[in-house]
Amino acid sequence: MQIPTLPDRIDPWQLAAESGRLDGELKLAALPRLAALLEHADGAVSVALAAGIDEQGLRFVEGSLQTEVELICQRCLGPLRLSLKVAVSLALVRAEAEAARLPEQREPLLAAGADLAVADLVEDELLLALPQIPRHRDACECEAAGRYAPPSEPALDAGQPRAFAALASLLQDFKRNN
Repeated sequence: MQIPTLPDRIDPWQLAAESGRLDGELKLAALPRLAALLEHADGAVSVALAAGIDEQGLRFVEGSLQTEVELICQRCLGPLRLSLKVAVSLALVRAEAEAARLPEQREPLLAAGADLAVADLVEDELLLALPQIPRHRDACECEAAGRYAPPSEPALDAGQPRAFAALASLLQDFKRNN
């Protein structure tokens, strides 16, 4: 089955007026801001978005984005595969002042001009879905799980000199001489 290609740019206002759909895939490598945060930019994002006008007269874009990304775990610095399933629920606004009047379930999409890059829209939503500090959910999955255990104290050998014992003897000598 051939995957439909997504247009480079859309007019979101017209897409909503026509109750249009965006279905297809975008390569992760085509999303430069996201790719810069990933360990590998292999793979693609599955895009399924629909636009329309709701019962309140708001033009909207909603749907889902799905992909799998590889980040660096900030606990162990090892690879972290993360499956992203992002629900998109946007309302089109022409000015920031309109955003305050939106229902809570919709986020504003500032679309003052006519054209909007589809890749930018998808990339923005994926960037918002990434964890701020990527790390394995379970410490057992993390390569650093053993690194956080406190190191065991080495057994003291009776024949080894103790570092602070030498300092204590110097202090006693100093007190005798003064």
